[in-house]
Amino acid sequence: MITTIGDMIGELTGKVVGQRIIRRHHTGELKIERTIESKGKILGNDVAFIATIKSWERPQGGMYAGGNGVLMTMKGEKVILHGSGISVAGKGPGLNMRGARYAQTASPDLSRLNNTALVFELEILPDGTVHDKWWEWK
Repeated sequence: MITTIGDMIGELTGKVVGQRIIRRHHTGELKIERTIESKGKILGNDVAFIATIKSWERPQGGMYAGGNGVLMTMKGEKVILHGSGISVAGKGPGLNMRGARYAQTASPDLSRLNNTALVFELEILPDGTVHDKWWEWK
């Protein structure tokens, strides 16, 4: 069985609103924690999204990231998301991530998100601007 990435289901834009360096213990690895706020459309619904992402260096180079977020519709419905990804070479400076997110929601308008992997492409520019594109993995 071959599965394919389906149509783009949404696109968000926003900013990094917080950033800090974390170290678990004195000799532990460094992690970068970023909080992102963005707005856009998912499945035709106007939404706001806030997420915190922790990233750390991979032994072979690049970054691994994992995070959690909450997406809210303008009707007040929410979607809880968890995801992870890796950095990829981008067009220039900044962070370019690819990965997957998984959703939990009781929202009738967004319930189809419960049963799919949401593939994403996230770009964080040096000025903190965020571009986030989502596809449904069919």
